Amino acid sequence: MIKICILDDHQMIIEGLESMLRTETDIDVINSFTHKENCYDFLKKEIPDVLLLDINLKNANGIEICGELSKIYSSLKIIGVSNYTEPGFIKNMLRSGAKGYLLKNTTQEELVNAIKVVMNDQTFLPRSVETILLNDSIGSPQPKKSVPKLTRREKEILQLISDEMTNSEIAEKLIVSIKTVESHRNNLLQKFGVKNAAGLIKNAMNMGFIS
Repeated sequence: MIKICILDDHQMIIEGLESMLRTETDIDVINSFTHKENCYDFLKKEIPDVLLLDINLKNANGIEICGELSKIYSSLKIIGVSNYTEPGFIKNMLRSGAKGYLLKNTTQEELVNAIKVVMNDQTFLPRSVETILLNDSIGSPQPKKSVPKLTRREKEILQLISDEMTNSEIAEKLIVSIKTVESHRNNLLQKFGVKNAAGLIKNAMNMGFIS
């Protein structure tokens, strides 16, 4: 029996994944979590075979979580689950130790296949994701980027970055850690597909996020 856990801050996504796996006789969803802390507490007591991990959690960075858990639990197979198709997100998730990457519109067949592939110590990427990475590696033009969806906090930090505030100044103003600010900043760079703050501000202005 393949034991599965799910970490996603949207209960509807969790229920959808559980529903797709419910009919599989050799797969069992043993627990699900909407908060990082609850997941970490459970893992201290029991290690599943596979963790389906949302990349963009409200109060945590899924890529960082993947890196942390991959180092602590070498037997744990992590599959990133996301709406993001930006190459940066996919690459960073795989570099952090993920064995697979699924989009949230995945089918039941694809989800089950992904779980069984990673259980055989292989990496699973849907054909669409493989194409994205291939086009990125050979420099082929990507389809016109849609306007990224930003959380309230990301919009707040984006505005403060445009005001030329440093990470430490932003952290002090928002009463959060510098690491949290850095995490949001990295997410913004990846969502806008840019490498630095200058590119971030330029794209954000072009898309109407800041004026």
